[in-house]
Amino acid sequence: MKKNPRIYIRFSNGKMFDITSSTNINIDPKHWDKKNQKIKNVIAIPNRELINEKLALLKLGIINQYNNAYISGDIIDKSWLDKTINDFFNRPEKEGNDGKHLIYLSDFAQWWLDEKASHYKVSANKYMDNEDQKRYLQVLINILEFQGKDKVKLKETDTMFFDKISHYFTNDKKYAYNTTKRKIGRVKFFCARAENENFPVHKGYKERVLIQDKAKKYKYPYLNPDEINAIVNYKSDNNTLNVVRDNWIIGLWTGLRISDLGWLDMSNIHGDFIDATNKKTKTDVSIPLHYQVKEVLKKYNGKLPPKISDSKFNKYIKVIAKDLGMDQIMAGGISKKNGFKVYGKYPKYELITSHICRRSFCTNLFGKVPNQVIMDVQGWKSESQMYDYNQQTNRESAIKLKAHWDKIKN
Repeated sequence: MKKNPRIYIRFSNGKMFDITSSTNINIDPKHWDKKNQKIKNVIAIPNRELINEKLALLKLGIINQYNNAYISGDIIDKSWLDKTINDFFNRPEKEGNDGKHLIYLSDFAQWWLDEKASHYKVSANKYMDNEDQKRYLQVLINILEFQGKDKVKLKETDTMFFDKISHYFTNDKKYAYNTTKRKIGRVKFFCARAENENFPVHKGYKERVLIQDKAKKYKYPYLNPDEINAIVNYKSDNNTLNVVRDNWIIGLWTGLRISDLGWLDMSNIHGDFIDATNKKTKTDVSIPLHYQVKEVLKKYNGKLPPKISDSKFNKYIKVIAKDLGMDQIMAGGISKKNGFKVYGKYPKYELITSHICRRSFCTNLFGKVPNQVIMDVQGWKSESQMYDYNQQTNRESAIKLKAHWDKIKN
């Protein structure tokens, strides 16, 4: 035992070798029993029994590994002893590189984002882009907020950890069910990347996480064809409102997200079709031009209307909806500045956001064309995704069924 705060291992075999390596276990020299090679029975070190047990097992482990290495013809030197000790304590090979302790989930996530993200393939010909990296960075920030000063080890990412962080997302952060589900998936993504990099990860991360859904079940607002026609005929002395109206018409009859409308240009229009790649899902879609969209293009001499920022778009479509009398009271949630969603009953125009385009597109076509058609033009891979966007109420469905029966009767 050298006179410093760490416990060292000296391993020798006569003239063949005499090597020393640190266990990286810190101990005050006055608490060390040199004769018996263990920590003294002192109250100052409450986990002394565990450490002594580990050290005894380490001695046996080194001898066993030496026998295996000697038979295999391996070189017995300091590097071998360092690795044997690290393997015994399940320390990752990369630990300590560039000052990072990659046994922790947050440190590994930061290292992976810095070193690996830009080279990570999300498909055969595409790498993780900046937008996706930002989403995973936000999850890293969530992990840091959740753990505080008590860092979570990769070996601690069991079902209990995921239950706790799921509760944190739902109850502390007030995230909606789908948001929590996405964030849990991204935390699991970091665990999977760590496992691929041969870091010790708890297998519990692969288990299903049951996420609490505290939000009340409301139908989101959508616009029926009559309401869309009212928007088409809307005119204002404010030119910005007119430009927003025209962009809104394109969104309602293409179902594109506001992020996709923002970069759409004439190079995406080929004859009677819009060919685009969804920015969020990287899915290629082809959408026919609705006649009302064609009228918008004619208005701008065959070009798209000027672009509007996301914030202005969301602000002014509420103004247009209010001007058009879309003020029926509906149950729903409104996001506040702190990011929380407050549920209650509001005029319809207050509940309208840019995502009403995608919901209206799906709802107005549902039942009129095959489901696969809607899925293909919107880039959805499953019917469940499409059903999430169908906002037709039970009463609306009942009215349609009644009309069908009345038609048969007459």
